[in-house]
Amino acid sequence: MATAPVSDTRHTFTRAGRTIPVEVLEIQSRGDGGHALIFGKIGDDCLVRIHSRCLYGDALSSQDCDCGYELSAAMDMIQAAGSGVLVYLEQEGRGAGLVAKARGYQVSQRSGIDTFASYARLGYNPDTRTYCAAAATLQNLGLRRIRLLTNNPEKVAAVRTVGITVEQLPLRMVPQNRAAEAYLEAKRRYRGHLLPQHWWIYRMVNVLVLMVVIVTLTSCYLAVAEVAAFEQFMFITTVLAASVWGWPRTRFVRARIRLLGSRFTRFQPNSTTVDDNTRP
Repeated sequence: MATAPVSDTRHTFTRAGRTIPVEVLEIQSRGDGGHALIFGKIGDDCLVRIHSRCLYGDALSSQDCDCGYELSAAMDMIQAAGSGVLVYLEQEGRGAGLVAKARGYQVSQRSGIDTFASYARLGYNPDTRTYCAAAATLQNLGLRRIRLLTNNPEKVAAVRTVGITVEQLPLRMVPQNRAAEAYLEAKRRYRGHLLPQHWWIYRMVNVLVLMVVIVTLTSCYLAVAEVAAFEQFMFITTVLAASVWGWPRTRFVRARIRLLGSRFTRFQPNSTTVDDNTRP
């Protein structure tokens, strides 16, 4: 349940060069407590991210999971939209805690099995998380329709149980290594997350977007070079420096493109989910 008055916590928050007002609610609930951060002026159809704490991904930028990417991408989209809600739940290690998570990683890396199977081998429940308190908080905020930034169908189902209409907007991170790819595949198979089986098309799209940014910046600086009569070496150096400088600053443009694309795409639940009883 939300326990702190929102007006007592209102302040401004600056991220990636942009400032947005934020208010904070404490969510006190056994198993799925945490905080709700309300950015800007929210209303129906606002963006919402329900996020489970992941120290490795959120704070340490681990490439072995998609948690940090999902949080960053969700915040980019919320800032690009000008408002939204981040529900941050203290559910480290799918509710088992950081130490259990570390033990699961050790078993996975030594035996080659996924983290769901390693949890089962260690005697842990593969996923103890619930989202009832998160759903109740969104209901208490007066929201009737939301756009939920998630791949997880369980989060969608939990919010719908309190009568909120949900449009699911998946967040897709192209895995950076084999461990991340195996982790995402396990979530797709065992939990029905809306993730593709193959990532080559997403890798191609990322390359194309990067090429468009580089070509655009090159064209701009080519004009500058001709006017200023730069030497060739200085021109190449300037273009490279501009590309390095410019790519991170397109994050909100890319977020707006993802939001625009989501309006023309509808996703269906994954039909290849493996039942818990059949998990290795």
